[in-house]
Amino acid sequence: MQYEIKHIHESIGVTVVYVTHDQGEALTMSNRIAVFNDGKVQQLSSPDQLYEKPVNSFVAEFIGENNTFAGEVYDISKDMCKVKVNGGEILANPISVKTKGEKTTVSIRPERALINPKSSMDNNHKGKIEEVIYHGDHTRVRLSLLGNSDFILKVPNSSENLDIKLGNTINIGWNSQDARALDPK
Repeated sequence: MQYEIKHIHESIGVTVVYVTHDQGEALTMSNRIAVFNDGKVQQLSSPDQLYEKPVNSFVAEFIGENNTFAGEVYDISKDMCKVKVNGGEILANPISVKTKGEKTTVSIRPERALINPKSSMDNNHKGKIEEVIYHGDHTRVRLSLLGNSDFILKVPNSSENLDIKLGNTINIGWNSQDARALDPK
């Protein structure tokens, strides 16, 4: 039905307002989405911008799955900051932070973190596998990483053996542009 409504909208060419609490439905059906919190628009964007570039912690948590770390900025430049978190540091994209000493929530989407990355990445950390759940097209892996025992990875199922076994310690990497330093929760 979602696709039918979308196709009708496209063929008629009129504005359609669709209200839903289902994030997947909103991403599928929309070309622009407004995320509201307490009656205020938090972000108005295309589905890909909303998912890939949330402007605050509320939007990052509301749309899609999200890994977060609470931390404090201890170095910052125009396009990168260093955030002290429990157990280490994260290089991140400074979205909502401007100065040293600011509290922040660093947001990383599960599919942006890679196991044993082949190329150099800004962030590399060891994590212990706490849970492995097979989903057919991907495997959901929950790790303990930098003090977060609920760090989630979505690993595409392929013929590549990544040694994803309960209790193993693995290297996880991601780029600073994929780690968004947002407002603290």
